[in-house]
Amino acid sequence: MPNCNIFEVVREDESRDWDEAIRHAEDGETQGNPEDQRALCSCGRPLQRYAKVPLYKAVLLCSKDYECSECEETILAGDMHFVCSSCSGVHVCTSCGPGVWIQREYDYLDALSGEKHVKQLPSSVMHHRKRDTTLDSPASEVASQVLQETSELVKQVATEEDMLHRDWAEEGLVFRLLGAADEKEAATSLFSLVAGCEEVVAAQPSLTQAKLPCKIFGDTHGQLRDVLMFFHTYGMPGSPDCPNCVFNGDFVDRGKHQLELLIVLFALKVLYPTKVHLNRGNHEDTAMNTKYGFVNAVLSQFSQPVGSQMFGVISRCFMHLPFACLVGGKVLVLHGGIGDGRWKLDDIRHVKRPVTHEDLHLSSNRVLWNILWSDPIEDDAQGLSVFGVHKSARSKMAVKFGWNVTQAFCAQNGLDLIVRSHQSKKGGIGFDVMHNELLLRVFSARDYEGHKNDGAVLQVQDDDGVISVRS
Repeated sequence: MPNCNIFEVVREDESRDWDEAIRHAEDGETQGNPEDQRALCSCGRPLQRYAKVPLYKAVLLCSKDYECSECEETILAGDMHFVCSSCSGVHVCTSCGPGVWIQREYDYLDALSGEKHVKQLPSSVMHHRKRDTTLDSPASEVASQVLQETSELVKQVATEEDMLHRDWAEEGLVFRLLGAADEKEAATSLFSLVAGCEEVVAAQPSLTQAKLPCKIFGDTHGQLRDVLMFFHTYGMPGSPDCPNCVFNGDFVDRGKHQLELLIVLFALKVLYPTKVHLNRGNHEDTAMNTKYGFVNAVLSQFSQPVGSQMFGVISRCFMHLPFACLVGGKVLVLHGGIGDGRWKLDDIRHVKRPVTHEDLHLSSNRVLWNILWSDPIEDDAQGLSVFGVHKSARSKMAVKFGWNVTQAFCAQNGLDLIVRSHQSKKGGIGFDVMHNELLLRVFSARDYEGHKNDGAVLQVQDDDGVISVRS
């Protein structure tokens, strides 16, 4: 009788480089370090991420739960947790192991009432970041000009009566940001800025790495005023309040100030190339920009043939953007999702860019397509559709993935959290915790397409040896 496999057992790859805490443990240097202690079994050996995931939902109902060896709480069947590489029978839940902790309260700014609650970064991580650009002028000079004007705009919107971005009537921002007197001068400066940004992103890997603490922005879609308000409330990138940050794709299309927002992001990338990370989204694409408005935003600012030339160089820069960012070594930030989850982080690292719209449609690039386009299945979905991989209405190659796919992917790749964007929730608060706290969705554009949603930003930081996430 042939074997009938009904479980997929996934264990963190032992060949991968262990975390710094585990390397300390193997050298006998673990005393007094909370992260080291959480990363170890009582026998002194490193814990590994592990998941025994049923391949069918029906099997899940009769699968075995585990008891956490530390807190004795129940670890539900199929959930990713930690096991010892030496001791059998040791199971440690994500709360007790070296995982990521999602805080239960969140920061906010209520523009109507003026009420504000923002938890300050600990003094241990408050440090000034010098601009680390290696580019010569004129790109760095243009970027410095843009940053100076952006700082003034942040102060300006902070004193204005609150309004939705579509009602913000600020005009002439392209010229103002670039410090240009006329269209010709603006075009010259912007060509330099785009070329400088392309040089930076093309030299970096397709999977970048960000240090802690780090803020993560979701879709912004040309809503510059929302971004300026975030900068005012939670800190400008490059400042002590925001030393590292990731903008998780979809910078343009649909919003009122698409080109202006892109100028700000490109300037930040030029000035802080290793501190500001720009992930590619499904809207950093020539076809999408033609359909959803970014090409018109560029052509409205520059007459022909300069307008088409400008759109061309920006599109080429988009083709060089990385596909994901690894934050603190444990949190994977990508725009859409993980697709069927049957790939490893090295698959992104080995991607050669530029990647064109046509390249993305190749069957060999199915992983990249789903990084940009796939969606998680909602936790409250009904029936068998909450489990496994299913077709998506977005496209033929895109899929929707269930919580079990997320569990297995994180265990195999040594991850504790996936952060994605790509979807706004009608009436939502800008973020959602999903898939047994292994996936977070963040969206930063407020009232996107009239959805009456709030915008959000995530803060990822080290709290006494434990990575925590706060919105």
